[in-house]
Amino acid sequence: MSDLSGSLGRLGFLPRGWRYRIVSAALGRQSRYFRTHGFRIVDIEPGRVSILAGNRRHLRNRAGGIHSMAASLAGEYAAALVVAQHLARGAKLVVKAVQADFRKPLRGDIHAHASIDATQIVAVSGSTEGRARIAMRVVDASGTVPIRGHVDVVWRSSSRADGLL
Repeated sequence: MSDLSGSLGRLGFLPRGWRYRIVSAALGRQSRYFRTHGFRIVDIEPGRVSILAGNRRHLRNRAGGIHSMAASLAGEYAAALVVAQHLARGAKLVVKAVQADFRKPLRGDIHAHASIDATQIVAVSGSTEGRARIAMRVVDASGTVPIRGHVDVVWRSSSRADGLL
């Protein structure tokens, strides 16, 4: 999603739910895993993103809850999107590492949340390349936080993106 904030700005005349549906569909066209897992963006604000993963049959483990790796993938997407909304147009973003602590089984639908503070927003938006560690957490239907962790992302402007990996 190059120029995520610009896309959200152009869709500003639509109701919030429609905007998020359109952005979720666009992201689903670019990312197979976002689409096949049935993730939906439910909130994008400057410095904050929330993604919903419904308790669908294809995401469940043998215990009947959402598989922990599917939930951590939702957290990875949330962390990448929270950074992507502040990047310069054309910059390339790559997730380098995901660290997730699984504390207990998941119950029902989950919401993956990622956020950055004002100093991180300034650092991301003001540089053509960089690295950031973004905190993420997954909240299940019971309101508990069974997964906490962080995602390490790197980015470069499009002119220097060839050596990103």
